[in-house]
This record gives sequence, structure tokens and C-alpha cells, in this order.
Amino acid sequence: MRRAIDFDAAASKNTEAHKVIKAMRIYLGLSQEEVAKKTGISHLVYYRYEKEAGYILRGGFSEVCMILKILHLNPRKFYQGQYVLNETGYKAVAHGKGRVSYLLRRSVQKCCPVSCKKSDE
Repeated sequence: MRRAIDFDAAASKNTEAHKVIKAMRIYLGLSQEEVAKKTGISHLVYYRYEKEAGYILRGGFSEVCMILKILHLNPRKFYQGQYVLNETGYKAVAHGKGRVSYLLRRSVQKCCPVSCKKSDE
């Protein structure tokens, strides 16, 4: 029972977790298939991590940590909801279907689409 309560608290803090991993993947110039292959998970599972809000927070901890390592994101900050998208990140995740255009990829690669909120530590 306590685990469900903790999940609800994490989910309410981090409603854009799936958008953060997508923006960072695009920023690093990786495809979904490449990230899935490097972590040893199926492409469809990784696709759901990026597509469905909250799905990544319900994923296996070690699996998600491998994804975060590849995307150069800190697991602690990720699960605490400290990563936020900036304007470039929102452009990257709002692109829609199909391949990311060359111009969008260049604009995303000029600056990191994700920033970190000030920590209370």
C-alpha cells in the first residue's frame, strides 16, 4: 500500500517524465531503437516509456536507470521531478509523427532541452 502512495506522489511531481526522456534522446541524436538496444529492452517498451505519461515511473527501476544513464540524466533528480523542459524541449516533443526535421534537430542540439530546478538539498 505504501508503494502506491509513493508512486502517486512521484507521479504528481513528475508529470512530464516521458517528455524529458524524449527531448534528451533527440538532443543526443539517438533513435528509440538505439536506446532500446543499448539497454536491452524491446523497442515497443521504450516507445511506451516516451509515449505514455507516467509509464516510465512504473517501469523497472534498474531498467529505467540504464535508460537515464544513456541519456545523461541523474536518476535521483529524475524521480524527484527536478528536470523541466525549456522552450527548445517543448518544440522537440511537440513535433508530432515522423522523423525529426533537420532544422528542428539543429535547433535542439544548440542548447540542452532539459534544465534542472533548484534543489532543496
